[in-house]
Amino acid sequence: MILSQFALQLPQHLLKKLSPYLPKSNSHLFILEPIYDCHSDPVAIAKDYFPLGFHYMPPSPYKSLKYYRDILIETQSVEIKPIRDRDHPEIILYHSMYIYKILRQESFSSNPYELKILQSKLQYNYSDYIEAWYSIFLHQSEDFRHSWFINFDNKFKSSFPYWFLHWWEKHGPVDEILSVQIHELICYFTQKAKFSKLDLFFPKQLLFIARYKVPWILKWSYKVTKDTRVFARQYSVKWWDKFEVDSIAKYVYNDFPQVAVPPNPQPTSSTGSTRSSLSIEGKSKAELQEIARQLIIQASQMNDDEDNDSQSSSSCLPMQSPAKPKRWANYEDSQDPYAAYDLNSD
Repeated sequence: MILSQFALQLPQHLLKKLSPYLPKSNSHLFILEPIYDCHSDPVAIAKDYFPLGFHYMPPSPYKSLKYYRDILIETQSVEIKPIRDRDHPEIILYHSMYIYKILRQESFSSNPYELKILQSKLQYNYSDYIEAWYSIFLHQSEDFRHSWFINFDNKFKSSFPYWFLHWWEKHGPVDEILSVQIHELICYFTQKAKFSKLDLFFPKQLLFIARYKVPWILKWSYKVTKDTRVFARQYSVKWWDKFEVDSIAKYVYNDFPQVAVPPNPQPTSSTGSTRSSLSIEGKSKAELQEIARQLIIQASQMNDDEDNDSQSSSSCLPMQSPAKPKRWANYEDSQDPYAAYDLNSD
């Protein structure tokens, strides 16, 4: 079978060009000492350096990924769902994370050092809560192909604490993965929306994505900078190819309607002929009476036109936004929210 015939038999979503991963940020973890060969496999170095089952150096033995996950879930900050291999359910291919809220310090406790207790009886403070937002992503598969599907849930209503800007700069999407239409909507949103003093601290991209629930995909891997011997974690992000931009565009324009400016009316030839016919020079009494009757008719029509104008102008008032769906319907509770995402691609 020739290649073109084979391609025709492939599912359509596999023929579509997939969005690539683009680098987002680096986290420098440690400097490689002479006992490590900087040309060695970074995964092998990490397995030797970190405790068994960890991809980080835990500040305490009990501060595992489960500990940080429990903090986020029990504070009702996120929903985390593992997506498993259909044939081998014990294998987690990737996770989805929906953000419900991000606790500010004053919402957590008057004192950030105050300890709270998890159902597991382990304790945590606000510093642990912040760390949980970073450490939660350190789950990894054996083949290092694991990724995170991230979105703000429709329940998200809270404002952002200042530290979340750093989180966004490390884990949020980059401009290059967003489509031209998304950039246009963000620009329109920036021009039309009214922002609080707190909002002005954060990028408009974040405010837009949180409000209109635009998802993105995050993954990470290890890397070694050989000349400086820096061992780092490289974060990368990509666009979710199944997302339909039109599904949010209508909400943006309903929230901030485009007001059309009517053009200045131009006199038409019929108006001119009417005015010329209303001349009273050389007219008989019967003709003058007919002219008076036409003027009365025109005056009544002008009142009707003014009423119509006032009604049409009221239609330019902002409309109430329709209720947003709880989740975008095409991936709500889906076994595979990355339906257009090639698990075999790098």
